[in-house]
Amino acid sequence: MKKNMTMTVRGMTLGCAAILGCSAAVASPAGAAIDEPATYVVHFADVDLSRIDGAATVYTRIRGAANQVCRPLESRDLGLLVKHRACVDKAIADAVASVNRPLLSQYHQLHTKGDKVGLVQLANAN
Repeated sequence: MKKNMTMTVRGMTLGCAAILGCSAAVASPAGAAIDEPATYVVHFADVDLSRIDGAATVYTRIRGAANQVCRPLESRDLGLLVKHRACVDKAIADAVASVNRPLLSQYHQLHTKGDKVGLVQLANAN
């Protein structure tokens, strides 16, 4: 197993704009909009993804990164709130898929469904 891996969460404002029809853009320091999607690198070389606690740790990191990447869509406006949630969900799903580890994928599926019993059973099995 490669221990020095990094993964990029991509849940972008402009990628989101194409999918969700939102008009958010990432601003550069000079104030101009950038056409590149926002990214956030999640490191997990220090985590054992064959254990449930490792999968949970990486999932928490991915969720935090997705929230950072999708922050420009964060709003109290109901329309943007829905787009923000969709952006976060897609960023998490894409990141989990790119890591491509069975336990993390299973954890994500159970977490997405809100299956707390399944998460406990998964934890007890590992």
